[in-house]
Amino acid sequence: MEIILVFIIGLIFGSFLNVVIYRLKSGKPIGFGRSFCPQCRTILKWHDLVPVLSFLWLKRKCRHCGKKISWQYPAVELLSGLIWVGVFYKVFELNFQFSVFNFQLLSIFYQIIILSVLLVIAVYDARHFIIPDKIIYPAIGLALAYNALAVWRSGNFSEHFWMPLGAAAAVFLFLFSFFYFSKGRAMGFGDAKLGFLIGLFLGPFGALLAVFLAFVAGAAYGIIMIIIGRKSLKSRVAFGPFLAAGAAISFFFADYILKISNFLSW
Repeated sequence: MEIILVFIIGLIFGSFLNVVIYRLKSGKPIGFGRSFCPQCRTILKWHDLVPVLSFLWLKRKCRHCGKKISWQYPAVELLSGLIWVGVFYKVFELNFQFSVFNFQLLSIFYQIIILSVLLVIAVYDARHFIIPDKIIYPAIGLALAYNALAVWRSGNFSEHFWMPLGAAAAVFLFLFSFFYFSKGRAMGFGDAKLGFLIGLFLGPFGALLAVFLAFVAGAAYGIIMIIIGRKSLKSRVAFGPFLAAGAAISFFFADYILKISNFLSW
């Protein structure tokens, strides 16, 4: 029952993330104003905004103008729901004890926020080929603040600050080298900034795994698109979605991957 409730909250939060994605492009304030159809600009009623269900009930069409509703909206809502469930499951698996001032509770919301930022970046970069500074810089600031708080709580400066910072710097420099030597053709500067955030969030092993998965998935996607004729060697491909997906997979499954690799090496 708790998981269902968490999933529903995640769906609702995903609806907010769709607003963030749209308003980042339009330049409108994120937290103000009612939702409206981007085609006919009609203000939407509450029953048009029920996550996923309204999309299905309206048969992917605006009630007022009949224009198609993008699949982005239910996809982001569902992925947000899965993020919430995944984070809560991962934390409760560690025998979480609820308390208003419990550091684990803070960790839950921190992880949800960073993973939600990665989701927003993935969708926005896929659509517009840019990673907006308006969201990446606050996320980096939040990660630095959280790591500093973790140091204050544990006293372990190396594990909670220097190691994530070192990982962030290493990933940033690695991705920045692609941007610099290709003069922005192989990779954007935003990807390097995203790599810095991933390093702060995941630490050395997690960040390394995330980048590895991103390059493998990106290469596989590029090859498949070329084979079926959808892309050419000169086509632009947003790398942010692959970095974000690699980071999410690393966050949820790095421990299992490490155990499997240790077992195979043994």
